[in-house]
Amino acid sequence: MKVVIIGGGAAGTAAATRLRRLNENAEILILEKTGELAVANCGLTYFLSEDIEDKRDLIGTTPEKLKRKYNIDVRLNTEVTAINRKEKTVSLAGKADESYDRLIIAIGALQLRPDIEGILTEQVFTLKDLASVERIKDFIKFNAPKNAIVVGGGHTGLETAEALVKLGIHTTIAEASPHLLPQFDEDMAAPLHNYLRSKNLTLYPGQRVTAFDESRVTLSSGESLRYDLAVIATGVSPDLKLPVLADLEIGESGGIKVNEHMQTSDKDIYAAGDAVEVRDFVSKQPIRAAQAGLAVKQAKTAADALGGVDSEFKHALGTSVIKIFDMTAAAAGLNEKKLKENNMEYYKLNLYDWDISSYMQGKELMLFKLLFSPDGQLLGAQGIGKNGIDKRIDTIAAAMQLNAGTAGLENLELCYSPLFSSAKDAVNNLGSMAQNIIEKRVKFAFYDDINQKNAIDGTMIVDIRSPEQFKEGKIPNAVNIPLYALRNNLTSIPHEKKVVLYCQYGVGSYIAACLLSNRGFDNIYVLSGGLQLYREITADRQLTPDIVRI
Repeated sequence: MKVVIIGGGAAGTAAATRLRRLNENAEILILEKTGELAVANCGLTYFLSEDIEDKRDLIGTTPEKLKRKYNIDVRLNTEVTAINRKEKTVSLAGKADESYDRLIIAIGALQLRPDIEGILTEQVFTLKDLASVERIKDFIKFNAPKNAIVVGGGHTGLETAEALVKLGIHTTIAEASPHLLPQFDEDMAAPLHNYLRSKNLTLYPGQRVTAFDESRVTLSSGESLRYDLAVIATGVSPDLKLPVLADLEIGESGGIKVNEHMQTSDKDIYAAGDAVEVRDFVSKQPIRAAQAGLAVKQAKTAADALGGVDSEFKHALGTSVIKIFDMTAAAAGLNEKKLKENNMEYYKLNLYDWDISSYMQGKELMLFKLLFSPDGQLLGAQGIGKNGIDKRIDTIAAAMQLNAGTAGLENLELCYSPLFSSAKDAVNNLGSMAQNIIEKRVKFAFYDDINQKNAIDGTMIVDIRSPEQFKEGKIPNAVNIPLYALRNNLTSIPHEKKVVLYCQYGVGSYIAACLLSNRGFDNIYVLSGGLQLYREITADRQLTPDIVRI
């Protein structure tokens, strides 16, 4: 059996090596159109920032190593121009056709380069491979730019911006969506925005770049900014030229349609990586998910099919993480926007918690958001903080895939030591609070519930902190009834209108809500995230007041 693999990235090399471990006799050939093989593209921004000094550290293997260790042939700088399904050959640019018995398409995705006036200006770059990074590094070395703009506020955009700041360049980020990291919700993006501004990054969320000239960039608002260097980081699109020309079926999401074995509409052709369509775990809808971990899993599944092993790739959860300066942001599942697009009913809550036991030195606050269905199905989670975010979101992601539900989160037995967590971890607290909402023991209010004119008149806002804390800062229109004085002031709490309680982070107001509920009040709400999150959102909105919010 001769297997030809188009693409020498993560998916292509993973498929080749897995297949060799399953079948010593197969003839395996990788065709890669560039001169780079098995490059860890996720590390390119760290090569730009010089956190990785030697580009060879990003190269996973070489053609020589694959030949010597696995007896896999690799041809670099070999572009496939057509897939001839009837003849079972692939056409190569400037070379003779190559035959195959089975074909794996692992061509990945194309770096999007938007149709913006002036985008071909010499100081406007994309970041897609080692060569592109070296071009940016050379430009910085010989031109000493002072002002840079990054177009796109996703993972690559933020990492690129951090790299440029580390290189001493004042950097601006323009993101067309209402906030950075579009897979997050606005309330969770607000603390990140505020943090990035503290690092001297200039942010323009909700702004598109409409034109470049040699020294200025124009935004959709009409504002013009000076720049010396620009990097386009607006995402990727599946490279579909070959599959479309070969008349392979393309799915609803615009990716190559495959079954659970990564088999395309042609029984002898398989596909894996950024160009394929998969199923979203939560919504069950077809999506495209460009992520190296998923690409490797899909490649394994395709190789298993060719190697006689019955395995399946069933879904993508969309788990992601980024560290930007000292802050970590991670997510799994769907956000509110996606849940609404899929007409899925959901509840939500925000929770502040400590990364380690609260009595330990060096503790740091973490902020989480949990999205879940009325019957307790976990739909999505987001987290932001300096420490401990990745392991909590990983834990929730695993619970989601195992259908543990909110009750499962509450009862998970997790590692505990004061140096690593609290006896009741943030994950447990998220599950416990979600269960309280489902079982109607507590109701939550959110920022817009108390910050919109149509909500203020019919709502009483109660600050349950001490008078000293109240004097230091409060939510407008709030009255102060400290938690310790609440039992003696029940007549001050109306029954006939909505009452929202808040404290600094939300724990004290939850206790107060339980107290009032037990005294017969059914109109009590807890402000999700407390005063801390309210202040974060307020500060962010004051700096981005004109965004159309979703």
